[in-house]
Amino acid sequence: MSGNYIERVYAKEVRAFKEISVEFSKGFNFIAGENGVGKTSILAIISHCTNIRSFTESKFTENSELHFDAIHNNERIRCGHGEGSIKIGGYREDTLRLHNTPSDKGAENRRLLHAYELESKKINLSPLFIGAVRSISYLGLEGIKKENNKVHCQNQYRQASTMSLINGSGTSVKQWIINRYFIIDKGWAWEEKNNFEHFTSRLAKLAPFDSDFKYVDTGRDMEPVFELHGKKCYLEQLSSGFQSVLTIVTSIIEWIEKCNDEGSRDIRTASGTVIIDELDAHLHPEWQLRIRDGLEVIFPNVQFIVTTHSPHLIASAKENEVIVMRKSDDDTYDLKAESKSYSGWTTDQILKDVMGVKGLDNKLYAVLIDDAFDKLADKDIRALEESIVNLEKVTHPDDTICMVLRTKLAGLKAVSDEDIATVMMDTRGVVKSSLAARPTRGRVKSSLVARPTRGRAKSSLVARPTRGRARFDLTDKPAKEIEDETTEVTKPFDDLKVTD
Repeated sequence: MSGNYIERVYAKEVRAFKEISVEFSKGFNFIAGENGVGKTSILAIISHCTNIRSFTESKFTENSELHFDAIHNNERIRCGHGEGSIKIGGYREDTLRLHNTPSDKGAENRRLLHAYELESKKINLSPLFIGAVRSISYLGLEGIKKENNKVHCQNQYRQASTMSLINGSGTSVKQWIINRYFIIDKGWAWEEKNNFEHFTSRLAKLAPFDSDFKYVDTGRDMEPVFELHGKKCYLEQLSSGFQSVLTIVTSIIEWIEKCNDEGSRDIRTASGTVIIDELDAHLHPEWQLRIRDGLEVIFPNVQFIVTTHSPHLIASAKENEVIVMRKSDDDTYDLKAESKSYSGWTTDQILKDVMGVKGLDNKLYAVLIDDAFDKLADKDIRALEESIVNLEKVTHPDDTICMVLRTKLAGLKAVSDEDIATVMMDTRGVVKSSLAARPTRGRVKSSLVARPTRGRAKSSLVARPTRGRARFDLTDKPAKEIEDETTEVTKPFDDLKVTD
């Protein structure tokens, strides 16, 4: 697949699009946008461009037209279906009527090809489609299975393209590993051996950090064994994330080996287009940050066109790799990659501005912050402390806003403690003090009043019930004793509101 990649796809009156044009780069292309905008529909259109049998999964009209521009073995081509090619037969009954070549408008001296010619002229143009469903069920195998010839495999990939995208059918990972286990020691299988060793030696690049993921061996029972975190396990025992990645990688290797002539099957140099729906499916966020670079290490010359809902995957992309798709009022689109990188954007920024997620400001975090600042404005110490506790339940331990609120709370407490501890003294050095605690509108308020008498503080210390609240009167004592006892009495009320 020397120098094979898709430059642009175009469609008119297909699915929900009135008209759409999307430009692609030679390397990675991440299609992002809000739900239901048509990301997967772009992939489906590409699948129809090389397919002459499956038109039941999309909506067409008599005027539908679709094609893609590509570089194939360094030749500029345009492949697809011209206007009037599709016969409308009702829901899920559309079929191919005519082999009309695509329009030459803007073709720029390209060779025009109908999808039928790819098969009849044995042209090796067969992108690989991998759907979002990528799980591995147990399959008992007895040995090696014969693999089909190149031309048959190319046609098979083209005709299965749309259904592979929808149903997720792909390579049997176990069968592929067992086949390689039996043939890699044969002299004629030198490319398969090199590919297998390149693949197994770089498994750790595809896995999360510190997982130490590796292939161990295939035993007498025909069961491939892997090692993860230092422990051995069988293929079916791996998590859905590992199964998803293994399905993607082995599918690409098998596709390269099946669709190319001997001498052109080295996965380190082979090129072509791999199309994946929801690359981030089943992957932990840390894994999503690594998968792009891992795929590039194993397949450095392969073009990837993928859809994603992951802000982490978008953050891992480089310049000119992210195609942002925003809803168009007239269903007309002209898309190409953004020139910038999003590696410095926060997750919330990518979700809002790139992927069109609405209502992030109304989530629980924002609601709790608003509540806490309301309590701070009211200088309600008890309520503010409760709000901070609730906020800390949903935030990171180092959350800056929580730290600020804790600091403000400490300041309010300090002011409150100072007010309660203050005792007004007259020039004779004596004080009359009364302390009463009573409920006021749902919270306890306390008042501390001092006024001079004739050298002594007149009060009595008696606790007696007064309509459900405690009242304290101080007996006659010297001012110094009153001051000491007042300090002791007010300690339990450190957190109370103070009024003059």
